[in-house]
Amino acid sequence: MKSKKIFLWSIRLNVFIAGAIVMALEITGSRILAPYFGNSLSVWGSLIGVVLTGLSLGYYLGGRLADRNPNFRTFSLIILYAGIFILFIPFFSSQVSSLIANLDLGERFSSLLVTTLILAFPTVMLGMVSPYAIKLSTKNLNKLGNIAGNLYALSTLGSIFGTFFSVFYLVPQFGVKTILLSFGIILMVVSIMGLGLRSKLFLISALILSFLPLNIFIPNLFSHTGNVIYEKETPYSHLDVVDSKGIRTLYLNGLPHSAMYLNNTNDLVFLYTEMFNLAFAFNSNIQNVLFIGGGGFSTPKYFLENYPDMIVDVVEIDPDVIKVAKDYFNLKKDTKLGIYNRDGRVYIANSNKKYDLIVLDAYSKTYVPFHLMTKEFFMELKKDLAPDGIVASNIITSLLGDTSDLFKAEYKTISQIFPSLYVFPTRANSPGTVQNVLLFITQTSYLSKDRLTQNLHSINMSEFINYIENYYENPIYLEDAPILTDDYAPVEILLNPVTGKPYQIEYRYQLYF
Repeated sequence: MKSKKIFLWSIRLNVFIAGAIVMALEITGSRILAPYFGNSLSVWGSLIGVVLTGLSLGYYLGGRLADRNPNFRTFSLIILYAGIFILFIPFFSSQVSSLIANLDLGERFSSLLVTTLILAFPTVMLGMVSPYAIKLSTKNLNKLGNIAGNLYALSTLGSIFGTFFSVFYLVPQFGVKTILLSFGIILMVVSIMGLGLRSKLFLISALILSFLPLNIFIPNLFSHTGNVIYEKETPYSHLDVVDSKGIRTLYLNGLPHSAMYLNNTNDLVFLYTEMFNLAFAFNSNIQNVLFIGGGGFSTPKYFLENYPDMIVDVVEIDPDVIKVAKDYFNLKKDTKLGIYNRDGRVYIANSNKKYDLIVLDAYSKTYVPFHLMTKEFFMELKKDLAPDGIVASNIITSLLGDTSDLFKAEYKTISQIFPSLYVFPTRANSPGTVQNVLLFITQTSYLSKDRLTQNLHSINMSEFINYIENYYENPIYLEDAPILTDDYAPVEILLNPVTGKPYQIEYRYQLYF
């Protein structure tokens, strides 16, 4: 009788753990795909679709197999196979993702294919657990409904636990490799009860090897040139701090977001950040500045050091990015610097301040928060601008071709609210290249190129006049571009072509590819 209870509790434990790991695997999978395909709707649709398909197939196969061969050893082997596969995902996921991304199939099909190759098999295996467990737990048909209901409820409770535990603890605290290795080991451990002696000895040996420092064998999810001095999975992205050639760079999901020199200066590293100084060509009396997107706080630090009368507020949604800026990017307390850990749109909606300059630097090559690109957002933004205030937006885009679709939609959307827009690419001679493009937005009448040059001369900022030559004066054709609204903002579809293209970021002194 006692052994029967142990047997039933073992089955229930396996059902709960399988349910938990399915959902945790789906959430962790988003971090595997992010550096190659972004965090778009297509990526999440692929994850959800593949997992649901795998579970459905697993339910079907698990039921058939249970009727044909109902024994605890087979049940344990199903869980073991899932564990072994998950254990090896860190070894091959980056290579598979890179290979598929280079096939240029488009983000939607590429992310679907990679998700299928990485998650389909373990999801099918874990889906087989519940119907097989029902068969093993049922001795007579009188209690079949009750047993099936209890086990599926337990599996669902496991999924709920796996979701919240992953979102609120695992992903913020541990790296993807560690999480996946842990999932594999847990499944292998719980499967051990139903295996024979030889299988147990083999499994115990494999588990001992699993605790060796496998990081030396497992390729990094993100490869960087230089020394990685800090790495973390944050609530929003995979974060790396890398030192190389006298420069410290903050990477989010494998892409550079901020940088500083290691010689204790606040000189700007990226060209586009220095081009924010062109805002003074539109308004020479900038004092109150808001940055939406903090990164390593390179431009806020530069502004505070070079413009002593300036007051700067920075809104950054990721608390770990703020902490890293303080710990690794020399961000110090300053009475003229306000730091707000919240969503940019939420801050704008609740702010009573008036800003002379609002800098939007929250867009990425692989992910764009749609709610910071809509007509309604810019209407809110306008309320927080001083009468002669300026908006400076950094967008990773091209100016020609299908990689300019999102930029054109954004340009058309903003033009519904603001009268004057000015486009400054960092590489003026390469309009078809995906690059950093600055969009300056004003509420005043149009200023010519010569007038902008004169304005910089008059306030002794002639060192930035060369950047005015980057002003893009060619027509921007907007006929097919949609106006982005809270109701309709297909930014993922518009961003798709950009995600798969090489991104060339220009440094102030040297061009890196």
